[in-house]
Amino acid sequence: MIYIIIILLLILLAVVILSIRENQSLELESYDVVSSKLPEAFDGFKIIFLTDLHSNEFGFENERLHQLIDDAHPDVIVVGGDMIVGRPEEDLKITLEFMSKLSKKYRIYCGDGNHELRLSRMEEVYGVKYKEYVSRLKEAGVIHLSDEGAFLDNGIDAIRITGLDLEFEQYKKFKTTPIQVRQIIDKIGVPEEDFFQILLAHNPNGFKQYANWGADLVLSGHYHGGMVRIPKIGGVISPQFQLFPKYDSGKYTIGKSTMILSRGLGNHSIKIRLWNKPEVSLITLRKAEDEHGD
Repeated sequence: MIYIIIILLLILLAVVILSIRENQSLELESYDVVSSKLPEAFDGFKIIFLTDLHSNEFGFENERLHQLIDDAHPDVIVVGGDMIVGRPEEDLKITLEFMSKLSKKYRIYCGDGNHELRLSRMEEVYGVKYKEYVSRLKEAGVIHLSDEGAFLDNGIDAIRITGLDLEFEQYKKFKTTPIQVRQIIDKIGVPEEDFFQILLAHNPNGFKQYANWGADLVLSGHYHGGMVRIPKIGGVISPQFQLFPKYDSGKYTIGKSTMILSRGLGNHSIKIRLWNKPEVSLITLRKAEDEHGD
């Protein structure tokens, strides 16, 4: 019996050590997104997508994360939410300093996740922490998108980027309740057909609805890659306690819509990562010929 206990303790120790190492690792994942709707001027346009930092640090003042981004030479940074942790005692300093330093080099578009949602909708618990967070982002020059859109231009042409704020029901535990297309329209209207449309939607569960709304590219996070990843199977569990979720990480397509789902950069509460390194996503937009060959 004592040998079994020792073996189990050694396995537990190995898991803890591996998880600590994984949480401090960084991996650049590259994706190509091809669309005939892209303007010629955006062929080869590079987006760094960051999500779910949860106030994590990679080296002193996130220097390793900054270096990885710089080495990728992006044209723009897009942030998908949950960069902080929704707790009353949360110190915003790490994330705000990271974003402020990043904004001195790059244009940044930033959406919200469920942790920002918690802060914004529950001021009786969190006070004005969300307002402080958004105010500081804007002071740094970050373009914050809360149920609103903006043009993303490269000096020659433009595409659209919209941040969709999901509701608490889309984040319930043990239950998946994707937002419906009518709800999306009520929140952010209909997409402009003449423009390639990027949609920031933190929870990937609603990909079908996002595609039906008219998103050409959906950027999501929230699932942390499924926490533990099994080779050739994928993520084991989502933050809503779905086992082996349909979407865990990577690139997905429905019709002409593409979703890039990042494994994210941090964790909160249960800080376990196994075979699931934190991810910085590098997305390169590619202009495709349309069906008429124009």
